[in-house]
Amino acid sequence: MQPKHQLRPHRRTAAFTLVELLVVIAIIAILIALLLPAVQSAREAARRTECSNNLKQLGLALHNYHISHKQFPLGAVHYFPWSFGDPKDDNHGSFLVALLPYIEQQAIYDACDFTTDTMFYSTIESTGQKVHEIWIGSLLCPSDEGRKYWPDGNALYSSTTGLNLATSNYASSMGSQTFSGCFKGNTFGTGPAYHGHDTTGSQISGVFSHLAWAARIAQIRDGTSNTIALGEIRPKCSWHAQDGWMHVNSLWFATTCPINYRNCPNEPGFDCFPPNWGWACDMGFKSQHPGGAQFVYCDGSVHFLGETIDYRNYQRLGDRRDEEIIEAY
Repeated sequence: MQPKHQLRPHRRTAAFTLVELLVVIAIIAILIALLLPAVQSAREAARRTECSNNLKQLGLALHNYHISHKQFPLGAVHYFPWSFGDPKDDNHGSFLVALLPYIEQQAIYDACDFTTDTMFYSTIESTGQKVHEIWIGSLLCPSDEGRKYWPDGNALYSSTTGLNLATSNYASSMGSQTFSGCFKGNTFGTGPAYHGHDTTGSQISGVFSHLAWAARIAQIRDGTSNTIALGEIRPKCSWHAQDGWMHVNSLWFATTCPINYRNCPNEPGFDCFPPNWGWACDMGFKSQHPGGAQFVYCDGSVHFLGETIDYRNYQRLGDRRDEEIIEAY
């Protein structure tokens, strides 16, 4: 019989050595480095798809509006003498206000007061909330900043500074319209009205003007499948867009400036704000999708355009009546 006091043989516990542990950590780090870009790419692909679906809904809304009204919604409802900043009883909002019933937002549309300045004074009766504070999910691209008010970002008008103005990532297109600065627009002589200030359409290159005008399908002579109606924007990069989805002076964008021109503050390649390069790039289409932005054509289809697209070709897509052949892009 073995004495109770006799010690049992010592068994060595299996464990990682320091070198083995470092090797495992290195392998895990390499795997993460390989997988992370793929995960980020998959997430961006999902966000881009959601953004495309938002644009498809807006394209469908445009056509349903056209069926009812025999033209697209007015670029913005304000009249001469124009008041872009201060409240005015003739200001009744951007084209998106008119589209509200066609994007399943009838309740918000019903809360809009069209007897006064619609953006400033429309209120939800049951809560007292201003309509201009309401975020509409289908107007937001998930790749961008998200639901961020810019109460101090717009230094243009003291009347809107401090207001919580919900923004949009989608805007209408004036096409190759005249601007000052480096990109002057009016490539084909069809958009001579400065900043799209025309209520007749005779001096507007694209489908919408800065004022109370928008085209009928019959006026899109280049064909609805060859002409941009709407595109993506980034409020961070546009003083005007920071005034929100309702404002008459917020969404008058154009193809005049190249896609994704780098005028966004605190981002790589930042150039400068107006007036040094003019207003064209403040009102230029851009997105957070790598390499380009998405657009709705007048036939309701959605297309991704690369930021390296030939400039003149991009202007052809923006113009509704240039009568030039569009090259492959």
